[in-house]
Amino acid sequence: MISGQDGLKTSPPFAKAESAKDISDVFKSSKGWIGADGNYSVKISNEKALWFFSDTWLGEVENNKRKNPVLINNSVGVQVFKDGKSTVQYHWGKTAAGKPSALLVPKDGKGWFWPFAGIMQGEKFVLFLFLMEKADGPSGFAFKNAGVVLVEIDNPNDAPNSWRIQQIKVPHVSIGEKRKVLFGSAICVAKDFTYIYGYEENKGGFYKKMLLARCSNNQVAKFTDWEFYDGSGWSKNLEDAKPLMEGVASEYSVNYVPGLKRFLLVYHDAFLSPDIVGRTSLNPWGPWSEKIKLHTCEEKSWSNEVFCYSGKVQPWLSKE
Repeated sequence: MISGQDGLKTSPPFAKAESAKDISDVFKSSKGWIGADGNYSVKISNEKALWFFSDTWLGEVENNKRKNPVLINNSVGVQVFKDGKSTVQYHWGKTAAGKPSALLVPKDGKGWFWPFAGIMQGEKFVLFLFLMEKADGPSGFAFKNAGVVLVEIDNPNDAPNSWRIQQIKVPHVSIGEKRKVLFGSAICVAKDFTYIYGYEENKGGFYKKMLLARCSNNQVAKFTDWEFYDGSGWSKNLEDAKPLMEGVASEYSVNYVPGLKRFLLVYHDAFLSPDIVGRTSLNPWGPWSEKIKLHTCEEKSWSNEVFCYSGKVQPWLSKE
């Protein structure tokens, strides 16, 4: 929860973030789905919200330890609201042999998907998926980006295992030895445009710069409609895209906060930092204020094996 107050352009006009136990408790589970990362969400109606998770643990929890755990690459939570309360049902896939698997899988069977930002477009839901492949690297980091896929879900109100899905390769991607460009980290609608945020990576594997594209509302899948912010205006050429700021994470959020009358950017500060930080701007493209620490994840102090990442805002949960 963020509390706000007026402030200067160079200083974000909010004070702090606090844990929201009532929200966290909804996701506690000791059997079946027992935890995941990623956590992008969209409220698709007054009665329902969709949660998209990346790496997901299935199994049981006994004495605060996992029992018979199985790790899959993604899952979906459906949060249903009724009579002032909410419950979450979790969904994943099955292999031909009946074993648990990711719900969203590449149609050619190569690599795996990690879900990123999504949005309702009329009756359809569109979702960015980062296509990942195995690569050389230390334990927990032996993977690499192989592209971005946009999925269109024709019937998002139905059970996820019954979704009718079309997978579309996103052409606005660059994966080279010196420069990597990917879009889908965040989505924000402002007036007549849908803004699609991404990042550029060209200084090692964990140093990222924010990039921005836009398209007409409800036209995310019309890739010829995309324009890229070039530092002063908009260009149809991906190569003209210029970074808005440095140090952003691969997963982050951008949303307009009426109470602040500003756009709010939230992300984890630096690679595996326990700190979640925020910046504000009067425009979707910036300039962005200096960052301010919103919250430090206490879990980092539990063990050197605990990683903290993927901090972001779930805008529909905000009261302002």
